[in-house]
Amino acid sequence: MKHALPVTLVMLIACAVVFAVSRSAATAGLVPNDAVTLWASAMTAGQGQMSIGRMLAAYPTIPFLTTTLLDTLTPAGTPTPVLLTAIVLALFAGGLLATFRRIGVPGVARTLMVFLIALHPAVLRAAIAGPAEMIFAAFLFLLGSALFALRARSGAPEVMAVALSLLGLSFSHPMGAAMACAAVPLFALSIHPGFLSKNPLNLLLALLFPTLFCVAAFSYMSWIFPGSGWTFLVAPTEGIATWAAGSANLFGRGLTGSLALDAGIVVIVATLIGAPIVPVATVSIWRLRPLLSPTVVFVAMAVLAAGLAVTTGLFGDPAAIAVMPPILAAVAIIHMPPIRRRLGVVLAMLVLGWFGGIAGLAIADPSGTVNVAIAFEGGNVDAERAAAFELGKATLGHDGILADTLNTPAVVVGRGGARGLLSPSDEAFSLGILFSHIDAPFVAVPDPQIGVGAQDRLNKAFPLLYRRGVPGYRLIYDKAGWRLFARTQTAL
Repeated sequence: MKHALPVTLVMLIACAVVFAVSRSAATAGLVPNDAVTLWASAMTAGQGQMSIGRMLAAYPTIPFLTTTLLDTLTPAGTPTPVLLTAIVLALFAGGLLATFRRIGVPGVARTLMVFLIALHPAVLRAAIAGPAEMIFAAFLFLLGSALFALRARSGAPEVMAVALSLLGLSFSHPMGAAMACAAVPLFALSIHPGFLSKNPLNLLLALLFPTLFCVAAFSYMSWIFPGSGWTFLVAPTEGIATWAAGSANLFGRGLTGSLALDAGIVVIVATLIGAPIVPVATVSIWRLRPLLSPTVVFVAMAVLAAGLAVTTGLFGDPAAIAVMPPILAAVAIIHMPPIRRRLGVVLAMLVLGWFGGIAGLAIADPSGTVNVAIAFEGGNVDAERAAAFELGKATLGHDGILADTLNTPAVVVGRGGARGLLSPSDEAFSLGILFSHIDAPFVAVPDPQIGVGAQDRLNKAFPLLYRRGVPGYRLIYDKAGWRLFARTQTAL
């Protein structure tokens, strides 16, 4: 009982801090579009407005399903993604404190170490980005710990721990899938040499089988639910474009002329300044291969994953890798006994890494750093999303609203749910587009001259809808580039 109380207290503090930071970030418009899409999709699924095929094959799967489950269990209006993010980080902080106690770190020191890691700027950035990146960070920690155990023993439990960590990474975030792909050529350095020489093929198959099986299962879902499988709740191309634009603003034409190499260099530099304890620990255990190999493999996986994301454009924003330095610092403290002999140096390195993490974020996530600066100055980070959010609020009390919510999920979030909205997945929406006829009680459409308006399906089907409306409808809302039309009684 006496050990449970400090863990509970640390979890409550971490949960409260992260909830407050994430809620403030959501209000300021700092939450990425992917997180808003995830939130809106979870609301839609939780209210029974999403087909079973789309639910079962939604990606990233773990954040979506957990957010949907939590949304069904909490009262209406609860900021579910923010709450889930806070819960995940609280569990991470509590587990870290319990682990530090188990390995013999003194009470005050272990508490300070937990807060310096769990509230590291890179971890807070992941919390602001939503539950997908926070769950990704948790699985990164599990993978790092599993790699050390795999190098030491390579028994069945250690192999399965790595395999399940890779599975969790792959289905928690697109960059997790990139990490899993990057891990394959590095497994030779992760496995104990004695086991690798006996049955390398069987070991590799055991490590990859859970992930490959789930990928095959998802492909099967897309086959038995035509048009519903693999519902991607992320926009990889948009994420890469945002990161590339931010990198260009920071470095001009780049450091090397190759965006993939630049991404790898950024990961290494962010690790060095965001977790200086890692290079210090590496020097102290240089000749201890069982401790050195997992560290090198973990960093190499992150570097290769960032380069792979930039090269292929399939895995989204590589800025998600920015959370790796504090995670690796925690793993190093737990699994490298030599560095724990000098707790003063460890604490000093963690403090230095906390401040270095701010500079690391400016390098690894330049666009996000600029948005934070704009928010601190009182500016509007995403005016289009704020306008869609306000439109969603304005629809409260009305049902049968025709709107392209797949293009603007913030409308669902602003309304507090998808019930009463006729989205592109509804038959009424599809028939209206097919026959070029609108018969819904209400229709909401953005200005086609703005970004989201140019992609809106209603604007594409009815080019004059925003400017001229629809015969038999009257304008009841006109604000910030959005118009809401209501069907008149005479048109019934």
